[in-house]
Amino acid sequence: MEQDVRAPANAVTATVSTVQRLGRLLVPLAIAAAVTGGGLLVFFAVVTAVVL
Repeated sequence: MEQDVRAPANAVTATVSTVQRLGRLLVPLAIAAAVTGGGLLVFFAVVTAVVL
């Protein structure tokens, strides 16, 4: 009993679609991480300046 394995008709199209879906998720997360990291740096710089 052999199963039919069906590959996408166009592998490039399938890859582009996958990359676009991942990009929609990862780009906003990367931006949020960068903003959060920048905010933490500014926060600790201000706290250090006030304490010292």
